[in-house]
Amino acid sequence: MNTRRLALVVLLVLVAMLAITGVGAAKAIRVAMVTSESGLGDRSFNDMMHQGFQRAEKDFGIKFNVIQPKSISEFKSTLARASEQGFDLIIGSSFDMIDPMKEVARMYPKQKFALIDVGPDPIASNVVSTVTKDWEGSFLVGAIAARTTKTGTIGFVGGKDIPIIHRFFIGYYYGAKMINPDVKVLESYSGTFTDPATGKEYTLALINRGSDINFAVAGATSAGVIDAAKQTKTFAIGVDSNQNYLAPGFVLTSMMKRIDNQAYDIIKLVVDGKFKGGTVLTYGLKEKGVDYAMDKYNKGLISDSTLKLVEELREKVIAGKIVVPNYFELKPGQKTMGQPPIDSPLN
Repeated sequence: MNTRRLALVVLLVLVAMLAITGVGAAKAIRVAMVTSESGLGDRSFNDMMHQGFQRAEKDFGIKFNVIQPKSISEFKSTLARASEQGFDLIIGSSFDMIDPMKEVARMYPKQKFALIDVGPDPIASNVVSTVTKDWEGSFLVGAIAARTTKTGTIGFVGGKDIPIIHRFFIGYYYGAKMINPDVKVLESYSGTFTDPATGKEYTLALINRGSDINFAVAGATSAGVIDAAKQTKTFAIGVDSNQNYLAPGFVLTSMMKRIDNQAYDIIKLVVDGKFKGGTVLTYGLKEKGVDYAMDKYNKGLISDSTLKLVEELREKVIAGKIVVPNYFELKPGQKTMGQPPIDSPLN
């Protein structure tokens, strides 16, 4: 065997060995998804976020683990344990995780963190966070509800009486009142994101007061709101993911928060080497971060004229001609809100 041929054989053997051992291959990025207390299977926020991880796995070849704390009290310890496991990125998914993540981010300054759909303030120098303009999506479904109600009364069932849920209510109320100033908008809070039976109980109470369309903003509890709609032949409005399929014909629409896109985008920042902690990313109608769901399960439930009107409202929001009020920006005693202004329900 001549020298050139021997060198070629040796080179081929080395290439084969590198391929087998993985030497020289890019190391797969490892990401942890830390759910809210309602966990996977909530058919809402966590499941929607999980879809973004699955898409990132397919597109970027990342590896990810889902970690599911059972209660808010476990958030800090869960984040700390994850920080010891060598993840390139840890993404959380709860407004109640802000303070625990701040603490753990200080303890592990070199760890990259992200928190999906929280407030407008940066969390820490090693945390990227996002704000979903859920008040803009809620505005659209509020308008749909006001145009569709037969009783002139619509309802809202929140998981907990906390600021981030008030954002949904204010947008919903604003959309409904813009369409029909005389519509009644009832407000109720179940106190839980994890109990469908309680959600059903609270919804039935609103239905007994005349509400024929109820917007569920309650995580896994929302399933009970939808069940109540089916039982009473009224309508529910789903939240976070497209929940129309849960009760075809009884879910008027769903206010979708594209948190799958948000998780995907943050993972891509790490993949591309562009992750910059201390930043806040915003997703509204303009950024396609929120929308209402239309599919075969709710086809025909919303009139064509209503759909046309809602699309006009969408374009006005995107153009800045309508400014949907954000609960976090309202001041105590403020009498009107939004542009064009309507009376605030907080007085």
